[in-house]
Amino acid sequence: MTDKAHTQYAVLTTDIVHSTKLEAKAYACVMKTLQQLLKSHEVRYQCQSEIFRGDSFQVLYTDINDAMTSTLSLRLYLQSGIDCPSIKLTQSLAIGSVEQTSKNLSSSLGEAFILSGRSFDKATRGDLVLNFGTELWSTDLTVATLFLRHLLNGLTEKQAEVLYYYIDFDFPEQQSIADHMNMTRQNIAAHLKRSGAELVKAYLAGYRDTCLGTQK
Repeated sequence: MTDKAHTQYAVLTTDIVHSTKLEAKAYACVMKTLQQLLKSHEVRYQCQSEIFRGDSFQVLYTDINDAMTSTLSLRLYLQSGIDCPSIKLTQSLAIGSVEQTSKNLSSSLGEAFILSGRSFDKATRGDLVLNFGTELWSTDLTVATLFLRHLLNGLTEKQAEVLYYYIDFDFPEQQSIADHMNMTRQNIAAHLKRSGAELVKAYLAGYRDTCLGTQK
């Protein structure tokens, strides 16, 4: 174990909504997709993940700036039904110190784990909640997260997929997404507009600005 008490980390606690209602074949497909998705995020975002209880998982991010992008990417990919039946997630992302980490995240300790777990326990099914702790709290970002959650929960599967690629490709030109999805640029533009893509982009910028404030 390593002492990391003076460093800011992000911890994401997540649960699959209505996982027990999935048929066995659908559940197996969802879990296979989730495992592959988490492995790709571990490489891309230099994070550590663990699935537990069969329908829940945690992710520990050493770079808090990337944590929300990864959080939204996970949510949108699974909501879009690209590789498995569409599912929704309850997600709690918290920023704070980490006292000790171990191979199993469930036995790790620290403020970020506590804040993420507490917010998750209070969250309504399907929520996306963000907790910076009382000293670093941002009222603007808290309100923006409420709007973001409302927007995400109202997306169609196709809108979620287009928004996923918009974020995953780092906000490219619309034609890049159109080529990848074999759709017209006009259709991509319409889906991005309806999904509030520019608002999501602005939200991620505001999140990063708040994170920079915690690191000064």
